Amino acid sequence: MSCEVSADSFFDTDRARLDLSGPDMALDQFRGLRGADRDSAFMGVEREIRRLNALQAALVHEVAVSGSFVDDAHHNVTAWVQAVTNSSRSTAMQYTQIAKLLAELPSVAAAVAAGDVGADQLRLLIGMHSNPRCGYLLADSEALLLKHAKGLRLREFRIVCQRWLAHADPDGAHRDHERSRENRSVTSSNRGAGHEFHASGDALTGDILIEIIDRQAAIELEHDIAWRANRYGDRANEYPLPRTAKQRRYDAFMAIMTNNFGAHGAAHGAAHGAGHGAGHGGGAGVPLVNIFTNETTLRYAIRNYFGRDTNDLGDLSRSDRLWMCHTASGAPVDANDLVIAALIGNIRRVVTDSTGRVIDLGRKSRLFTGAAREAVLLSGNRCCWPGCEQTGPYLQIDHLTPWTGPARDRGGGGGGGGETNTFNGAPMCATHNRRKHTGNTTITRTETGWHHHRPDGTEIAPRP
Repeated sequence: MSCEVSADSFFDTDRARLDLSGPDMALDQFRGLRGADRDSAFMGVEREIRRLNALQAALVHEVAVSGSFVDDAHHNVTAWVQAVTNSSRSTAMQYTQIAKLLAELPSVAAAVAAGDVGADQLRLLIGMHSNPRCGYLLADSEALLLKHAKGLRLREFRIVCQRWLAHADPDGAHRDHERSRENRSVTSSNRGAGHEFHASGDALTGDILIEIIDRQAAIELEHDIAWRANRYGDRANEYPLPRTAKQRRYDAFMAIMTNNFGAHGAAHGAAHGAGHGAGHGGGAGVPLVNIFTNETTLRYAIRNYFGRDTNDLGDLSRSDRLWMCHTASGAPVDANDLVIAALIGNIRRVVTDSTGRVIDLGRKSRLFTGAAREAVLLSGNRCCWPGCEQTGPYLQIDHLTPWTGPARDRGGGGGGGGETNTFNGAPMCATHNRRKHTGNTTITRTETGWHHHRPDGTEIAPRP
């Protein structure tokens, strides 16, 4: 594997070309840039770093193949990297793992050299490549995984990698699940005047617990808003809420615990002061966690659950055949839990199109209010704005094409206006929902996810 490095080749346009001959000169050029020019200049430096990382990996691989590390009595190539770079053993092993991965996956190496694949995506690929049970299968899926590594946001690509691992090594995924469940625990410790709780268990149970806390936290938020409105009247929005989001989540956890124990949160509410809303319970309801799967995965899981012979899941290079069994947050679900949920009727059909939008929301166990909102959230349960990780019940669902009322209210002749359906909805936090309108940002969704364009047509944080 070889790699040529040229600083001039890193910039997609001439608008934001920086002189990399010195940090001061580059920084002077960078000052004052905004929007697409600013982002392009920053990514130019990032692409240079990625290209040099690819070159460095090629050098490490060359030393490993030639065996030249023995010239200075190093035991192996990792020891040579550790000595030359004066790094820790773990850091040196990362160098050699990247070198081995890129040597065996030339298309990935070329994408890294071109600056299209970042360090976090590489770490996910290395984790699969170093898996002794299925790492050798990675080459068969190189094109598929590279496509998603370049085109998807990191969170979505992480889910793809989880699906690939569950597909390539279902027994290993089941063992990991059983180990998590077997080692479940709750620990607490006092730290001076404070205390900490730590809970660990399987991923599906974790999503259920988070759903319960999120619902109660939303109730706590409503109490805070009502308290502020009652105290400050028409000027309420000028004042902060009495509790932070973290404090509300803690109080939500406390309310759930005390209500279930029978105390109804009375003592907790008194301790935190009247009007703060802490300790309010009884409204979170029964938690609902949706399991996303496909027909191939479900059939395989049922056969395996009842001890029947299982056939191969299919082609590892086809994304529609990959193991699909996870919650809306991306938490992997064990095959046995999927079968149990299907048998007791507590599972429903969620059909999406190629862009991830829900086009059919079946109801198996219960009816739901606000189905239009929920369908949008099932397409993605986090704020769709690049770099925003806001999730939970605080998300707002708004129209991509503004809604202007029923057709009869628009003069009878149509005249535009967005409909209230999953094709015209997007999940956003309050800040970015407002920004969409004030900044005249255009939001669309394709097979690679959400895309946000400025008024001048340039995209915010574009992907290749």
